[in-house]
Amino acid sequence: MHNILVPLGTSKHAENTLAYAVAFATYFKSTIYVIDAYPIHSSKVTLTNVNARLQEDNVNRIKSLVAKITSEKHTIKIVNSERDLIGAIRNLDKKIGLDIIVTAPLNNEINEEVFLGRIAGSVIKRTHIPVLVAPLEKSFSPPKRLLLAFKTGEVKASSTLEPLINLQDQFKSKLKLLLVKVPGFANRNHQLNDELMQRSEQLLFSENATVYQGVLEHFQANKPDLLVAFKRERGFFEKLWEPDLIYKKDFFCTVPLLVLKNKN
Repeated sequence: MHNILVPLGTSKHAENTLAYAVAFATYFKSTIYVIDAYPIHSSKVTLTNVNARLQEDNVNRIKSLVAKITSEKHTIKIVNSERDLIGAIRNLDKKIGLDIIVTAPLNNEINEEVFLGRIAGSVIKRTHIPVLVAPLEKSFSPPKRLLLAFKTGEVKASSTLEPLINLQDQFKSKLKLLLVKVPGFANRNHQLNDELMQRSEQLLFSENATVYQGVLEHFQANKPDLLVAFKRERGFFEKLWEPDLIYKKDFFCTVPLLVLKNKN
């Protein structure tokens, strides 16, 4: 993982998110790119001079956060977010190739009922870059137990698994697979990816209305340090990921969430 992007919002958790990403990046000797997750266009103010002042304030806010965290051991670069956060992320990905995005579940929101705010939700939904959602107010620690939950084990591109493979190899993590049989489950879903099978120590099965309910059934028993999920164009969490805002009643976890992008 050479290049890591961290969107930083206005919440009180922004400093912790950056510290989490820096600790994570240390193991891979990655370069961290920081981008403002509070775009100017979100403001109702349209005056050019006021927008310029807001942009300057946001840049200074980001610089202040970086100054608190950075050291000689880490390379942190600030990216101009312009007016379109997702567009800026896509442009940066084209230029340098982003390996993963590390984000807080909430960047600007203060709604206690929300699990993933609009920034985290949009980078999961609108980019093809893997996303690591870092829990609020928790420091990074190497994950030793991974749980990958899915309803189909087909993997269309080998690159889809790269973040998971890098994590498992770096931290010598044990991987368990959880295949959730949902209504309409087809036999073809038994066609699990060979590399996933070789890398896992156990394959678990669950029959539930949703994959999330299957996760809840096995979460306490297996106590994963990190939960892994696929984001498909049509597939796992297909309805859950449709909105940018995701509520805790629909999905919630207290451990880091790694979302792999698996195209159909």
